Amino acid sequence: MNKNIIEIKNLIKLYDHGNTIALDNLNLEIKKGEFVSIIGPSGSGKSTLLNMLGALDQADEGSINVAGFDLMEKKDFSHFRSKEIGFIFQLHNLIPNLTVSENVQIPMIHTDISDEDMIKRANSILESLNLSSKINQFPTKLSGGERQRVAIARALVNHPSIILADEPTGALDSKTGDVILAVLKKIHKAENVTLILVTHETYVADMADRTIEVRDGQITN
Repeated sequence: MNKNIIEIKNLIKLYDHGNTIALDNLNLEIKKGEFVSIIGPSGSGKSTLLNMLGALDQADEGSINVAGFDLMEKKDFSHFRSKEIGFIFQLHNLIPNLTVSENVQIPMIHTDISDEDMIKRANSILESLNLSSKINQFPTKLSGGERQRVAIARALVNHPSIILADEPTGALDSKTGDVILAVLKKIHKAENVTLILVTHETYVADMADRTIEVRDGQITN
C-alpha cells in the first residue's frame, strides 16, 4: 500500500489578528498517488488548505508534513515548491509577453537545468498536451482551454510529486472543462502523481478516488 505523502495534524490557521479561524484543528492524510477532491462552500477553508500544502502560507499551530518536508519550519520553501509541487489555478496566470514555451520554462529557472534542456523539456511536455503548434505563440493568441493546458504543462515540467489544482475548470465552459479534467486524470494515472483538486462542482469531485468536504475550517467527512 502507498504510504502517506501528506500528514496534517491539528492544523490551525488564523487571520485578522486571530479573529478569523480559517483552519480549525484540521487533520488529514493523503497517500502517494491518490486523487483527492476537496469540496465545500466559499470561505470554508479549501483554498487556505491548498495554500498550506503548497507552502504558500504557514499555519499557526499543529503539524504539516508534505513529501517529507516539515512545513511548520521557519525557512524558505522555494526549493520544496519547485521540486515537489505543481500549481494549477482557476486563472492560468501566464505571462503575456512570453511565448508558450517560455512560460512553461519558468519553474526551471534558478535550477541546474541548462537552457537547452529547459527548452527541450518544455517543448516535449507541450507536445504531449497537443500544443506543439503553439510553442512560439503568445498566450493572448490562445483559447481558454489552450491557456489552461499550458498552465498544466508549466505545473508538470519539474516532474512534481504533487499537483495542487484550485478550481482549474472554474473559468472554462463545460466542454472545455471536461477536456482539462480528462488531461489531469490521464496525467494522474500515467505519472502516479498525487492530485489534489479543489472544486465547487459535484460531478468534478466524483472523478476523484476520494472526496473530502471542508466546512468552517474542518473536514466533515
